[in-house]
Amino acid sequence: MNAPTIIVLLIVVLLFAFVLTKEIKKRKSGKGGCACGCSGCAMKGVCHGDE
Repeated sequence: MNAPTIIVLLIVVLLFAFVLTKEIKKRKSGKGGCACGCSGCAMKGVCHGDE
């Protein structure tokens, strides 16, 4: 493999790791996985359980 290929691969891996870390932290803090509200969501019970 040549240097540009390795550099692009490293950038993609770093971006993936950043997004994954951000999503794990968001999930642990109790925030949902989407940006919309939960009032009309059919999957509310999966994300937040019985309230």
